[in-house]
Parts: sequence; C-alpha cells; structure tokens
Amino acid sequence: MGQLGGGDGGGGQDSEVPPLSNDPSVIAAACEADNGALHVGLTRLRRLTREQLNNALRDLLGVEGRPADALAPDERMGPFHSNAIAPITDLLVQQAAELAAQVASEAEGRMDQIAPCSLADDDGTSCATELVERLGQRAYRRPLEGDEIQGLVSLYELGRRSGGPARGFRLVIEGLLQSPSFLYHADVGESGLPSAAPEPMDGHGLASRLSFFLWNSIPDDELVDLATDSSLLERDVLEGQVDRMLQDPRAGATIALFHRQWLGLSELPSAQKDHELFPAFNEEMANAMLNESARFTDHVVRRGDGLLRTLLSADYTFPEGPLFDVYDIEPPDGFTPGDKVSLDPGRRAGILTQAAFLARWSHHNQTSPIHRGIVVRENLMCQPLSPPPANVNNVPPPVDDVTSTRERFAQHVADPGCAGCHQFIDPIGLGFEHYDAIGKYRATDGLGEVNAAGEITSAREDLAGPYYGGVELAKKLAGSSEVADCVANQWFRFALGRIESTDDACSIQTIHEEFKASGGNIRTLLSQVALSDAFRHVRLTASEE
Repeated sequence: MGQLGGGDGGGGQDSEVPPLSNDPSVIAAACEADNGALHVGLTRLRRLTREQLNNALRDLLGVEGRPADALAPDERMGPFHSNAIAPITDLLVQQAAELAAQVASEAEGRMDQIAPCSLADDDGTSCATELVERLGQRAYRRPLEGDEIQGLVSLYELGRRSGGPARGFRLVIEGLLQSPSFLYHADVGESGLPSAAPEPMDGHGLASRLSFFLWNSIPDDELVDLATDSSLLERDVLEGQVDRMLQDPRAGATIALFHRQWLGLSELPSAQKDHELFPAFNEEMANAMLNESARFTDHVVRRGDGLLRTLLSADYTFPEGPLFDVYDIEPPDGFTPGDKVSLDPGRRAGILTQAAFLARWSHHNQTSPIHRGIVVRENLMCQPLSPPPANVNNVPPPVDDVTSTRERFAQHVADPGCAGCHQFIDPIGLGFEHYDAIGKYRATDGLGEVNAAGEITSAREDLAGPYYGGVELAKKLAGSSEVADCVANQWFRFALGRIESTDDACSIQTIHEEFKASGGNIRTLLSQVALSDAFRHVRLTASEE
C-alpha cells in the first residue's frame, strides 16, 4: 500500500487550486497570502441527492415514503453524497421523468389540499396561475420568471382540455419536478451571471443553501419571507435562523444523516454476519444500531451540551431491543425506546464504541482493525490514504480458534509491501479489539486475553502516542485539536458538497478558531459554517489568473 496521501479524498475540486491542508500553519499562511482579499472555492453545479429529493417532495407536496430511492445511487465526495461530478445520462433523465409522473399521479388525489384555490371552480386560469406562482416558488426556491409561469400555466391548460383540472394539475406537478430549477441546487450570485470573482448569494440562494445544509430540504415560509426582503443576508438574522432551524426535528434527521455518512454506517442494514458465530445479528438489530446512533447524535448536538468531546467520549447511549444484549445490560425500570441509558465507562466511550460503528466496520466472521483504523485516520483525522496497489491481496486471514486477530493481521506490518500504509492504520484499529464483529465486548480472543494496545503516529502532539483500548482511544480523539479541525472540515464539506481548497483558507481558519473558542460546541460550529464567507458567497467559474 502507499503512504499517507495528500489528496482531497473526493471530487468537486477546483482544478487549478489545490485542496487545503489541515495543518494550522499551512492554513494560516494561505489566509495571510490572501492579503485581506475575499477568496472562496469554486462552486460546483450539484443535483439534489436522493435523500434531499425525498425530503423536498415531502415538504413540497406531502409525499410519504421514499420514492427518490428508485433513482440511480448518488455520487460521493469523500464520505458524503454530492452529485457534482458525473454527467447526466439518458437513464437519469428517464428516471427523473418517471419519478415526476409517479409523484404527480399520487398528488392528484390531494389536489384540493395542495392547490391554494379551487381549480375545479375556476373557468379560467387565475387559480392555475396562483398555483404555479406559489408552488413554483417553493419548488424552485426562488420567484418564477414570467415565461416560466406562462409555460407551466400552458401545461395546465393543455391538461385541462384533455382531462379536466386534475389532469392539468398533474401536468404542472410533472413540469415542476422535472425542471433543473427543482433538481439542482440554486447556487447563484447576486448578479445571476457566472463570475470568476466571489459574489454574495442573493437571499433566495442563501435560504436554499441554508435549508439544505440544516434540514436537507427546501426552505420553509419563514426562510422564504426573509429571503424575499433580503433580511436573511444580515449576519445576525442568518445566525438567528441557524438557532431556530436547529430546534426543528428536521435538523435532528440531518445531524443523524451527517454522522451516518461521515462514519460510513448507511450500508449496515445490508451487512452479512456469520449466523453460527453471531446468531443474534439480523436486519432488526442493524436498524436498532442505526436508530441508536441517530438518537445519540441528535441528543448530543441539539439537546445536550453540544460538545464534540461528549460525542466521542460519553458513557451513555439510547439503545433499543436487541442492543441491550450487545451491551450486556438490562433495560432500566420503566424504560421506553428513546430513553437515555448509562453504560460501563470502562467499556464504552462515545459513538466509536457504539455497536453501529463496530459492526459496520467488521468482516462477516471477525473484526476488521484495518477498516476501523482507516475510518479514524481518514474521517476523524482528515489524513487520506493512498489506495492499495491493484495486485494486493485484500482477503482477510481465515479465522481459527487458536490465533487472535492481532496475530492474524500481523502480516501487514511484516510485509514491506503493506507496511507503508498499515503502520498508520493497524495501531489505531487494533485498539478496538475488545469489540467483536457486532460490537459486543469481549475479554478473550483466540487462546488468550485481548491485547488492545495501540499507538497513533503521524499526528499532532496532543493526539500522538500510545493508548490501550477503545475507551482510551476515544478520549484521546475527543481531546485532539486535529480531530476537532477535521470534524469542522467535514461539516464544511457536508454543507457545501465540496472539499475545501486553499481559496477557502480564511473561512476555514475562522471556523476552526471559533469552534475551539466555544470549547468544541458543534452548534457553534454549524453556525460558523453558515456565517463563513465560503458559505455566503459563490464563485461559478475558474480563476483567470
């Protein structure tokens, strides 16, 4: 395997500007080099993800279920979904048309609830025009132009002539949902023209960006009103909206989604485990693990103290059903799902010692110190690793009753072709060896006691060094400035759908400083991301220099 990589870990990067190092001195030098001038990274054209489409359809039309899951899988930018790279194909166009037709057909039965007036009682097009203007503004996240209104009203008239008002209504919905203005993020500057220089976003663009950041959906009426009178562009108003939006349950769902993608947990329900070794593991248990992660992250970020160190070192969680057996505890008296439950602080500390992370990053019949170590190195320390050589043997060593995982995987460090990367990975992943392939605590492995000694190398001084076991590792990570900066970067990437570049240096520096000054409060971090120059501005074309 290769050495620690210097790449950005994903797509969506400005081709002529390198990704930004996570080294504070490099960030400070890059910001100082701007000499007070405003710079922001290149804004990519992004399609809505399937999750965003599902949420938008729910908030726009009251659609239940997840119809957008039928679309082709989303692209990824690092661990996060962001459709900013691959070109549009005929298949994607066809799938978008089929989705629009399906949703419009279902919405037709609720026409009277969706339309702001009675289409059936209107002999002309005044009600249709009102429908198009109101629903169109929410769908496009901006007021419609005159020709856009006329085009959609013409669709309504066409449908009404052939099948009555319901048919016209359905055609309007189909037209709205197939428009690029609905399917793409509206990241446009005040001038509305492509520019190589950063431009402030207009009110509607900022409202849309903020809403998709915190709710992963379209703006509500309050955001639309603040966008219309441009008051959202005022710093204190924007900050107040972040506070308001974080109190909404939709923010809780987005926070859960961030952590699910950040730690790579989404595929857990489809994971397979050896039934003889782990008979209790099934889809119900996997979903319980994801529910636990969602409740825990929502509690810490929105309703608890909001601190990163709590996220990474808390001795409590929110288990349900089969997870009590995984944690070797009994439900407290009067327990109901959603209640907070204390865990043994000698065995558990934060989200990395919860079952979802540990089960997801294991093989079907044994743990995976490699996968666990890679996630920590890349996603918590922001140190991307070079991919392994094409001819590398990545089949895990066979399990037996005699040797421990540490002994079986020792070949990676012994083999010169593998040691280059595994010296950075294995000493982190082996610290989780007290947790088996479904996250259950174990004291023995093979014929002896678990050896969970580990060491973090190639890290800042406050993180580097030896440790023993998952709890000590979690606490080292929780107190690390490197991890705090990386988490801030990950939220920046999640918010903007791109990797930070050297043009974002001053924005990143301010975000890091304010996050540190808050004691690592994630609510403050989210606010600082939204207040940053990079978030409030766009640059739509490459620099001309």
